[in-house]
Amino acid sequence: MKTKLFTVALTFSLFGLFTAAGFILPASSFGCGIEGSATRTDGSKVDGTARVSTSWNSNTAYPRGGYYNLDLGSGVCGENIEVYVNGKSIGRRSIPRSGNARVDFVLKGTSDEPVR
Repeated sequence: MKTKLFTVALTFSLFGLFTAAGFILPASSFGCGIEGSATRTDGSKVDGTARVSTSWNSNTAYPRGGYYNLDLGSGVCGENIEVYVNGKSIGRRSIPRSGNARVDFVLKGTSDEPVR
């Protein structure tokens, strides 16, 4: 009986330790957002020269090495938002209930003008 009580106490102690350390978090604490590739019409990768934003909040992302990830928080999960590249709309996107929506975009030549 003492062994069972010790095992149960140890299990709850370890659970508390992992939770406090951030290893186990409720699903609601994870945010949603958008992510994707950013290339040019010549095939090169966009690297820091474009700004990705949305109608949801003022968060922005700048693609590095042709990739970006924009966390918008947990409130956007399941919503529809407008996505902008360099202030120009590239359309509305549905955000999944958890995780990120994939939004790839292409810039025209050496300009920072998105191709639709």
